[in-house]
Amino acid sequence: MDSTDEILKKIVHLQNNGGYSDQQMAEKIRCSRPLYQRTRTGKIPVGGTFLKGAIKLMASLATEGRKSVIRRETKETNVNLELNIDGSGRWNINTGIRIFDHFLSQLARHGLFDIKLIATGDDPHHVVEDIGICLGQAFSKALGEKRGIVRMSSVTVPMDDALVTLVLDISGRGYTVLDLTFTGNDLSGFPPDLVRHFLESFAIEARMNLHARVLYGTNDHHKAEALFKALGRALDAATRIDERIAGELPSTKAFLER
Repeated sequence: MDSTDEILKKIVHLQNNGGYSDQQMAEKIRCSRPLYQRTRTGKIPVGGTFLKGAIKLMASLATEGRKSVIRRETKETNVNLELNIDGSGRWNINTGIRIFDHFLSQLARHGLFDIKLIATGDDPHHVVEDIGICLGQAFSKALGEKRGIVRMSSVTVPMDDALVTLVLDISGRGYTVLDLTFTGNDLSGFPPDLVRHFLESFAIEARMNLHARVLYGTNDHHKAEALFKALGRALDAATRIDERIAGELPSTKAFLER
């Protein structure tokens, strides 16, 4: 974590670059103008009120640009995707596969991501695969250097008879371990194995470790939907900015691979 002196330098740099007055900066940090001015000029040491507000301000600035647009056109599919990691759970999704639209909407809603997605293709396998690729690329692009993120998360989600657990690490390395038991009973003609294929394609392109397991359940729809809800919740937790390490990489290495 940055020292108090480094945090103060960043705040002064922000003020100078943005042309903000002391009053405007005090409002951003949520302290009084005299307190901000005396701290900025070194008349008093950096105190708790200033430090807390400065860290929150830097964290909020780190999330402003976490959006991405991905276009992918092949002889098999055409995918247009817009992602806002710091959204409110809004979606506009049309893949031509209604149940897959339903599953992806769960990811957006429970992850509080804004997703706009239009996709067409020659068969469901290619459409699902390429959406996984594009969504993974969208997260990787939007996260950039991944500074300040929580990085790892683990969730367990029930849906009626089904219970799933999903763990992920936005490590810069794409890897999946999946234990998904489906019986082929009721996914409206959607092959259950495409759930596995989507998760694999997504994790590789997002460059994250993703482990998921269906602990038990009878209904395949409930199992699949719980998996997408779990993915949304886990991604939401892992992509959040940890104010304690705002601006830093959550790693002992100098970088997380992109």
